[in-house]
Amino acid sequence: MRIFHALNGVELSINQLAKGLPDVPKPSLYRHIHTMLDASVIRVTRTQLVNGIEERFYTAYEGLIDPADVFQPDGLDQFADHVRLYGMSVAQELAGYVLRHGHSGLNNIAVRDWVFFATDEEFKHVRETIYELLRSMEALPRTEGRIKRRTFLMGHPLPAFSMAENKEKRTA
Repeated sequence: MRIFHALNGVELSINQLAKGLPDVPKPSLYRHIHTMLDASVIRVTRTQLVNGIEERFYTAYEGLIDPADVFQPDGLDQFADHVRLYGMSVAQELAGYVLRHGHSGLNNIAVRDWVFFATDEEFKHVRETIYELLRSMEALPRTEGRIKRRTFLMGHPLPAFSMAENKEKRTA
């Protein structure tokens, strides 16, 4: 998790990672990097020759996984790993922001969990409306006063309960 978080939004080599995570032995870094590459949660961004040896630079994948990848062998496992790692990384980043900025930083974040009933078509409409709005925000140029922001949305069906179970839960 610490390796993924260190690679979130930057590119680093194993040597740079080792300096930033001095308590993690290099063999462990190599092992975890290869595991994360296999799970498609990080990627090689570039290589360079250093004293005749190829040095690789890595970064964490941000955002969506290509939906076609889910249908590849082990695609669902890789997708689940990506969601788990990326979600934890985003949560850690938010917690770090709150701790660094204290109470004054709370006005600059948006955290909310909505639970609602919707058909598949209604949910698709909600999702596409949100995506359209966020795509328009991504298109805005970098200018003075605009800072880089992240919105991480996750939507999924919740386990179904029968009406009797639901009523029982409300009255308990």
